[in-house]
Amino acid sequence: MRTTLDDGPHPAVESSEALHTLVTQLWQPADGTPTIRATLDRAPAGHRVVERYAIVPDPARARFLVPLTTRASAAASVGRYNGLRPLRTRAARTLLGLGFRSGLAPLLMRRTLVISAPGDLPDASLADHLLTAHLSGILGGPLAAGISVREPDPNLKPILQLFRPDGQPAGFAKIGWNEATRRLVTREARATAAVRHAVPARLPELVHHGSWRGREVVVTAPLPPGVRRHPDPDRPLDPRIPLSIAESTGISTMPLAESGYWRRLAAEAGGMAGETPAAIVAAMRRIEAVHGRTRVRFGRWHGDWTPWNLGWDGQDLWIWDWEHSTAEVPVGFDLLHWRFQVAVAMRDLPLDDGVEAVRAAARAELGEAGVPAGDRGLLAALYLLEMFVRTCRLEQGGRGWHSRVFPEAMLPILREMETMG
Repeated sequence: MRTTLDDGPHPAVESSEALHTLVTQLWQPADGTPTIRATLDRAPAGHRVVERYAIVPDPARARFLVPLTTRASAAASVGRYNGLRPLRTRAARTLLGLGFRSGLAPLLMRRTLVISAPGDLPDASLADHLLTAHLSGILGGPLAAGISVREPDPNLKPILQLFRPDGQPAGFAKIGWNEATRRLVTREARATAAVRHAVPARLPELVHHGSWRGREVVVTAPLPPGVRRHPDPDRPLDPRIPLSIAESTGISTMPLAESGYWRRLAAEAGGMAGETPAAIVAAMRRIEAVHGRTRVRFGRWHGDWTPWNLGWDGQDLWIWDWEHSTAEVPVGFDLLHWRFQVAVAMRDLPLDDGVEAVRAAARAELGEAGVPAGDRGLLAALYLLEMFVRTCRLEQGGRGWHSRVFPEAMLPILREMETMG
């Protein structure tokens, strides 16, 4: 689907659905009465420009918005944190950053997204209508934002890389714009505050959590400039690190069927319609009949423990993206999640390969989490149920699920669980 931006000076110019969706999420008010306008190239009559972004590569294929506030902030928005990116992407970003720092790139990328306000809107009122002005007030000085343009998805939230005019990083802002993403943003803020001083790693400091014009906003401090990606996805971190996360807000031990975790999972699966949720419920009934009295250790998990959600600055480990963290899941889930996500999300292997990776990790690694050998198959099944429920939730919300996981591929695995002894 293609659409046009606003009804500004160039209404005939096509822009991608992804760009249009981002504009709606960041610059259109929840009550539908626009004060701020987003148009291509020029501001409408009677409006003054308050922000301007280069659209990379162009409106129809938009992937990134580069702030044109200053050359330094533009260059920083594409070149900062290059150590977290693959080598090919890193080289392209470096060249693009040089182009913006020299002033050449904006001349070559002539299409811009123009954010404008009514000419008679006082500067003192701008923070009530413009997100970056609001954030500038919180962080104490002018800001520019580099913004990725992602395919429309009701489960994804805009993430703003914030920079000062001199290109120094000021933080990251995550914006919850609907019920699903507001919940994720709130969970991340709470988890970051809960575990920041309880794990042997560094977490970006929580700078701000609040509401603004129907959106939930979380700002965290910037990562260090030298942070680098984890070098080998086949070599996870020392298991004592995810286990410290599990212990960070307390450990409890109880029969599976009596746990809040099991009640929550059953309620969520039972509240969804469709063949796959029904198969999840059937598998859970069988597991409860056989293992309901099995005592399980529960604690917190990161919820998305993967190589791309952590990095190294020298000897310091940094961990981020806590939006899926919850405080009562079986201890050891993070260890299994790493293996599953590397197989399915990173390497795009079939679901059966991801399931086998989970089962192999349960046998080989859950001893480090104190799980008895006889219970490790149960923990693998519980983890897969957790991920299948998450996937169904995302699918029923509109998007955000991995095509290797949902829907038909789950069913044989769930039917196998129904025969668990």
